[in-house]
Amino acid sequence: MDFHHFIITRFNVNIYPTDFPPRLEDTWLGERLELFQKYCFPAVRAQSNQNFTWLILFDEQTPARYLGIIRAYAKYANLVPVLCGDYESILPTVRDKMRETAPDADWYVSTRLDNDDMLSVHYVHCLQEIVNSMDEAQLAPADTLYVNFPKGLQLQEGELYDFEDQTNAFVSLIERSDDPKTVFWVDHPSIYNVSPVIQAETRPLWLQVLHERNVYNYLRGTKLEQGDYSKDFPFLFSEGILKEP
Repeated sequence: MDFHHFIITRFNVNIYPTDFPPRLEDTWLGERLELFQKYCFPAVRAQSNQNFTWLILFDEQTPARYLGIIRAYAKYANLVPVLCGDYESILPTVRDKMRETAPDADWYVSTRLDNDDMLSVHYVHCLQEIVNSMDEAQLAPADTLYVNFPKGLQLQEGELYDFEDQTNAFVSLIERSDDPKTVFWVDHPSIYNVSPVIQAETRPLWLQVLHERNVYNYLRGTKLEQGDYSKDFPFLFSEGILKEP
């Protein structure tokens, strides 16, 4: 299959029609940038397969000093900041950027990633192995397919918890490029309502960081007493967030 893979992070755009003013304020932005720098960015930068484009969506009203920090991160060639307007314009802006980035690809693959979470360094490799194993006939007649890796981890106060979720916030969408809906076609709990879904059994490929600013996420996993994830999430160990097993 001829495809282009996008990881998409909605950094501080409105994700619902109702405005959320704190997303443009110093307190919220400062805390989110700290989480992004500590967890999200190093995990994407360390992917074993670098064949993707990372679109990070920012509100066009974001204060210039924060955009300056992100532009510094964009020295990492895969990272592309995308400035967006009001709620209704966000997905059209993303689709335009996808077409601009990969105008000749027959298929788009898009992965959902929040700015305070992590991917295993093997996530992109595992996902693209699945995509490369498929042909167009397997995707007919829907011409869309969600790929979900149910096994992941939760991190809270330096402890890891084993967690499985059949419609988690790290899902990916394979679709034809002529009219892309993106992985945000529906909110992730509703993916079965709009498309076929496959559940790919692997080692944990994602990590949800639980912190005081979480709105929807809460501890649901089982505390891990054993398990070596230093090769999956190396920055948790090299930065001292967790102790070496």
